[in-house]
Amino acid sequence: MTTTVFAALDFGPVWEMRSELLSGIGTMALVSVVSFAIAIVGGLVLAGMRQSRSLPISWAGFVLIQVLRGIALYVLLLWLFFGLAAQGGFQFEPIPAGIFALALLNSAYLAEIFRAGYEAVPPGQKEAALACGLPKRTWFGKIHLPQVTQITLPAMGNVFVDIIKDTSILSAIGVAELLRESQRWAQFYELPFEFYTAAAAIYIAIVTLVTFGWRRLERRFSRHLHTAPRVRRSRGLLFGIGGRPSTTTAS
Repeated sequence: MTTTVFAALDFGPVWEMRSELLSGIGTMALVSVVSFAIAIVGGLVLAGMRQSRSLPISWAGFVLIQVLRGIALYVLLLWLFFGLAAQGGFQFEPIPAGIFALALLNSAYLAEIFRAGYEAVPPGQKEAALACGLPKRTWFGKIHLPQVTQITLPAMGNVFVDIIKDTSILSAIGVAELLRESQRWAQFYELPFEFYTAAAAIYIAIVTLVTFGWRRLERRFSRHLHTAPRVRRSRGLLFGIGGRPSTTTAS
């Protein structure tokens, strides 16, 4: 029975419509990258507001972050695209509305990531640097910022992956990204299983490539740690028990 079901599958139309699916991937990539870039800027602004010594500014940043984190992406998207226009407000085009919604939502998450990374660096480092006569700009650019970047990069990668997957929600307002194109041709050929399977495989492939690329970026920003001594155990031991550890230095 299972063999009969799989034998009836027809992925030929999926291959025939590869140019349309590739067009949807291009739209998805454009929206993802632009949204992520804007979200980084917004996250830095919100994180700066949260770290402000002015209590009203700090509280305003806190409220904005909580509001943006509390709104579902689908609701925010419909509010921007349909709600504002219905009340005579600004009429967004589908792609700008999707970019704006993704950027707003994820700027709140990135703000908390940046704030946590900033606070993770021991404050004593700044005191020691200033006591040694190091200018604040040099301390921030050469000591503080590299550590904050290293701490926040893994979480930023997770946000970017979420943005890539969340672009599928933009099909609700007519953005011709990957899912929208898959839905269109799945209905035309009446082959939902084939087209949605192909879409799922493409999402997995893209996320996997982005993950590996981001890991390389993380290692690049952690190169200064690779000179630290590390313990290497013999491969012939079970669970590394019972051997003499040897100390090596990574190149």
